[in-house]
Amino acid sequence: MNTTVPTVTACLAAADQTKAMIVREGVLAEIPSLLEAYFPGAAVFLAADENTFRAAGSAVLEIIQDSGAAVAGTYVFPGRWIHAEYGHVEILREKFHQERESSRSLVPLAVGAGTINDLVKRAASELGLPYFCIPTAASVDGYTAYGASLLCEGFKQTLPCEAPLVVAADTAILTAAPAFLSSSGFGDLAGKIIAGTDWIIADSVFALGGMEKPAPGTAAVDPKAWNMVQIPLKNELARSAGAARGDREGVKTLFESLGITGFALQYMKDSRAISGCEHMWSHVWEMENLSFRGAPVTHGHKVALGTLAAAAFTECLFAEKPDPPAGGTKPGGGLSWADRETAVRRAFAGLDRAMEAALKTSRAKFMEDGEQSRRLRGGILDHWENIKKAVFEKLPPYGELRQLLKEAGCPVTPAETGLTRERVIATARKAQMMRNRFTVLDLAFETGVFEDVLKRMENSDTYLV
Repeated sequence: MNTTVPTVTACLAAADQTKAMIVREGVLAEIPSLLEAYFPGAAVFLAADENTFRAAGSAVLEIIQDSGAAVAGTYVFPGRWIHAEYGHVEILREKFHQERESSRSLVPLAVGAGTINDLVKRAASELGLPYFCIPTAASVDGYTAYGASLLCEGFKQTLPCEAPLVVAADTAILTAAPAFLSSSGFGDLAGKIIAGTDWIIADSVFALGGMEKPAPGTAAVDPKAWNMVQIPLKNELARSAGAARGDREGVKTLFESLGITGFALQYMKDSRAISGCEHMWSHVWEMENLSFRGAPVTHGHKVALGTLAAAAFTECLFAEKPDPPAGGTKPGGGLSWADRETAVRRAFAGLDRAMEAALKTSRAKFMEDGEQSRRLRGGILDHWENIKKAVFEKLPPYGELRQLLKEAGCPVTPAETGLTRERVIATARKAQMMRNRFTVLDLAFETGVFEDVLKRMENSDTYLV
């Protein structure tokens, strides 16, 4: 596998939707020329929220109007906090549709952070409109991503949609964003560490010989996507750790690094390269509307805490090799599907729509065949030390990871997000049920030690304290 650190330009070339990403101070002045180059003759429809309109939207609107370019309209979401809910997509889609009906060529322009971008992205995609993104914070990895992460029918889902055609990020605006948004972006970037270790695990299980078919949710590592995200990651984290303290070069590195992860997703059309079980912890809390001191906990801060939880789970799993399988062993230490269904229903009680999605996902990756499960478990144990070695070559020790996140301004204890240690640990059960993607959670489940690992976490005085 090539270990050369790729450039931003090379990563952009791998993307098939975004054609330009400009990250520098003063780039807002270039908006008229970018509109002319990539959206010739189109009228602009600007979407923002109250915060982002103040931060950049009003200036962007003035620049566009002064240039003589047509403005079809604006929509500013009211309120201080906008949730990434599909209902907001429907509002924007109707606004865009009405303007397009006037026979003008239309370009939606998202001015904001991750939520605004995802809402505009999905609404524009449903109408087949390429769109323009003006980020206001280096807060998430989703700006250049294929797909939008939205609450739909009560379940956090990544809905397919086109990435922005053009991204123009002004480093002065990014640096002026509240510190918690930059630390949130850092948390999202740090989560790629777990995405990497989970992919190592999935690749190892995928490659096991003697299986009639690959275990559900496993996948071979794609070298190109791996090199884009994982090879530069350690250096990118070190260089961007000061972003929340106003380090402009750190903010620029952070934004470009997050942008590259989106290019990898565009290339793969799958989030495996940038998302592991740390995001599943986050998704559970998003469905539960996690808030602290009257404000929603940011996506990246939930990912940061999920990253620590996943790292702790990984260390506890590999601390002790599971026992060899007995004849006829079934998944999860002998569970039948009826047992599993009961567990899913219990875990998602009160979240009816989420429960149905979790049941569907859990069913898809449940290995009903006891013999296949036994052979899988045996194959995993035969390669246990190799898997462990590969994982810990990528995963820093828990203490080092905690310190890195703390220095970058991320929450490192449950109390900082309004959670308890017990709730964070228990969230692993729901997280394992959420996506048909083989992670360290599934490795523990298939080897029958999932609950044992949670007990090791609970009994430790190191993790999540």
